[in-house]
Amino acid sequence: MTRLSLPYLWFWCFAAWMLGGMHFFMHNPGGAGLYLPFNMVGWIFVALMTGLGLWQLTLNQAVHYSRFHLWCWLAFLLLLVPLLYPGQALADHALPRLAGLAGGLLFWFALLQCRFDQAARWRLLYLLLAAVSLELLLGLVQYYLLTPGNWIGYNTERNRPYGIFQQPNVMASFMATGLVLAWYLWLEDRRSHPPVRQLWLGAVIAGTALLLLVLQSRVGQLGGLVGVLLLLPLAWQKDRKTCLGLLALTALGLALGLLSLALVDGAQRGLEVYTNPGVRRHYWLQSLWLIAQHPWTGVGYGDFERQFMEFYNAQRELLSTLPPMEPNLDHPHNELLYWGVEGGLLPVLAMLLVALMFLRLLVRAPWRQALALTSLVWPIALHSQTEYPFYHSLAHWIGLLLLLYWADLWLGEAEQRPYRPRLLARFAALLLPALVVPFMLTGLQTARVVTQYERGGAKEPALLLAASNPMAWLTRLEFNAMSLRLTVGTAQQDNQALQAYLDWGQEFVRHTPRANIYYNMVLALNRLEREQEAEQLLQLARHYYPMEPLLREDNISQALRSLDEGAQSGEE
Repeated sequence: MTRLSLPYLWFWCFAAWMLGGMHFFMHNPGGAGLYLPFNMVGWIFVALMTGLGLWQLTLNQAVHYSRFHLWCWLAFLLLLVPLLYPGQALADHALPRLAGLAGGLLFWFALLQCRFDQAARWRLLYLLLAAVSLELLLGLVQYYLLTPGNWIGYNTERNRPYGIFQQPNVMASFMATGLVLAWYLWLEDRRSHPPVRQLWLGAVIAGTALLLLVLQSRVGQLGGLVGVLLLLPLAWQKDRKTCLGLLALTALGLALGLLSLALVDGAQRGLEVYTNPGVRRHYWLQSLWLIAQHPWTGVGYGDFERQFMEFYNAQRELLSTLPPMEPNLDHPHNELLYWGVEGGLLPVLAMLLVALMFLRLLVRAPWRQALALTSLVWPIALHSQTEYPFYHSLAHWIGLLLLLYWADLWLGEAEQRPYRPRLLARFAALLLPALVVPFMLTGLQTARVVTQYERGGAKEPALLLAASNPMAWLTRLEFNAMSLRLTVGTAQQDNQALQAYLDWGQEFVRHTPRANIYYNMVLALNRLEREQEAEQLLQLARHYYPMEPLLREDNISQALRSLDEGAQSGEE
C-alpha cells in the first residue's frame, strides 16, 4: 500500500469515517435509515470507498473475490426473487433496504479489490476499535457529565447512554462488539507494539463492560457475555496469565458499572427484565403463524406493517392472552421473521445459506480460533434477531461486513480472475459516488430544514419549500405538507382540502397505518359532516390501537369543539 495509491486513499477514507464522519451529530426528529443524519454521512464515505475500489479493479486488471463473498451475492439474488411474485403492490417500500444490502456487498467487493496485506487488515480492525472508543467516550460523557437542557437533547433523567445512535440497544451491541474485538486484538495480534496499545485495549475492555452494565440492555449484555465466553478457550490456551488479566479488566468495568448504577441518577430496570422476554415473544410467534399462512410468497415486500397489524388484532380476538400491539410496529424485532413474513420461505433460506457458508468457512480453523472468529460477529448478529440495528446504524452493517471480510481472509486468501474491459468498471466507479454523494448532501440540508420546521411548531411553511431533496425524506415531507393542508382547510372550511387529506390518508394508512393519521381523518370527516363515516373509522382505529390516548372519546370531542370555536372565530 504505497502513498497516493488508491488502496492508500481507500484506507484513509475509511479512517476519516471511523474517526470523524461516523460520529456526526445533527438535530433530527428520530427514526431510522436516512432519517438519522449520521447514516447519510456514512453513505457518502461508503460510496467514495466503493468507487475507489471499483477503479482499483481496472488497475489490477483482475477481479479479486472470495467464495464466501460470492455466496453472499447469491443470497442477495435470492432475496430479489420475491419482487417477481404476484401482488407486490408495495414492493417499492422494500427497495431502500434492498439497496442498502447491495451497497454493503459492493463495499465488501471494493474492499477485496484493494488487496490489503495482513498488516493493513489489522489496521482496519484497529480503526473499527477506534470508532468504538470514540462512541465509548461519548457514552461516558452522556452518562456522567451532561446536565438537563444540554445541546444534544440527551435525557439526563432516563440516563441510558446511546452515543450517536439515539437508541440504547444499538449503542449496547456496538459496545459489545468493541469488548470482544479488544479481547481478540490482545490475544491474536502478537506483533511488537508500544505499551500504549495495551493501555488502550485495557481501557476499552473496562469501559465497554462498564457501559454494558449501566445501559441495562439485555441484548448488549448477552452479546458481550457470550462473546467473551467464546474467546475464553483461545485465551486460556495462549496464556493463562493474560486470560486472567483480561477477565480482571472486564470484572473491573462491571464493578464500576454496579457502583455507577448505585450512585448516578437514571432509569433502573429490575431483575425481572432479564427473565421476561416481553411483548417480543408474541410478535415472534404471530410472525411464525403469519409465515405459515403464506409460506411461499409471503404477504408482499413492503407490506409488513399493515398485514401484521390486521393479523395480530384478529388473533387477539381469538387469544385473550395476547397483549395490545405497540403502535407504529414496522418490524417484528427479528430480521429473519421480517423477510419471512414479507417474502415467504425463500428469503429465510437465503439468509440461512449465508450463515451455513460462514460455518463452513470456520471449519477450516482449529476449534478455539473458530470460536474466537465467531465471537467477533456474534453481538451484531444476535442483535439483528431481537431488533433491527442495521436500519438504525450503517456502522453496524459495515462493521459486520468488515468482520466477515476479516474472518474470510484470515482463513484463506482471495482468488482472482483476469478482467480486461475497463470502461464498465470505471463508469460505475464514477457514477456511484456522483449519484450518492449529492443525494446525501442535499438530504442533510432537507433534514435540517424539516427538523427546523417541526421544532418551530410548524409555523414556517416556507421551510418545507426550501428542502432541496424531497426524495431523501419523502414520507416526512409528505406528512408535514398534508398536515398543513388539513390545518388550513379546517380553518378556512375548505371542503376540497379536507377531501384531499382524506384521499391521501386512506392511501397512506394502506402501507403505514398510524393512529395520528386516523385521528386527523376522523376530524376531517366530522368537519365534512360525515359523522357516520367518522364513527366507523374511529371504531376501526380503536380496534387497531386500543391503548392509544389520542383516540379516546374525550380527546376527539375536545378537538371537535376547538375546531368549531376556531371556525366561529373565523366567521366573526
